Amino acid sequence: MKPLFYSKDSGHPDDIYHYRPGKPWVKTAELFFIQPEGKHLRVENKNVNCLFNNLTRELFDVHYNHFIQFLNIDFSPIAVQERNYELLVSEQEFLIQKIITSWIYYYTINNLEVKVQRDDFTHPYMTDYILSLLDKKYGIDTLASLALGAHLLRMNLYDYCNTVKGRRTYYNR
Repeated sequence: MKPLFYSKDSGHPDDIYHYRPGKPWVKTAELFFIQPEGKHLRVENKNVNCLFNNLTRELFDVHYNHFIQFLNIDFSPIAVQERNYELLVSEQEFLIQKIITSWIYYYTINNLEVKVQRDDFTHPYMTDYILSLLDKKYGIDTLASLALGAHLLRMNLYDYCNTVKGRRTYYNR
């Protein structure tokens, strides 16, 4: 197997992209139903359903776990107007699974080498993953929704709000 690219240059522990080699290895076969489907690999559970190109079970497991070591979402609760807001454990799991499988899918469907890089975690797609969940839970563009979204992605509120505005404009054109 060829060597995998994972940059260990991960910056600050408060960054969305931070290498944490001590994160426990996840047994993906316990999280997902993983089955070959023709020349592809189907990975699914209640949160995701992906058909990957050029991927084996073993390689999916390796990539998924390397993404976990770098993805540094801040799931701690935040206070907004004297009320605490946070995601349930099931919502946290949904986000992690959705984000990681979506990035692995992006690389494999485009026949690219799977890489874990900061640019993925700062890409506007990350806001898309967060928005669908927070819009349902706290309402569209409410202060709680926007503040929690910024917090989760470790962005300042102003930049996050601008990204949300841009994403909404992009999808409503």
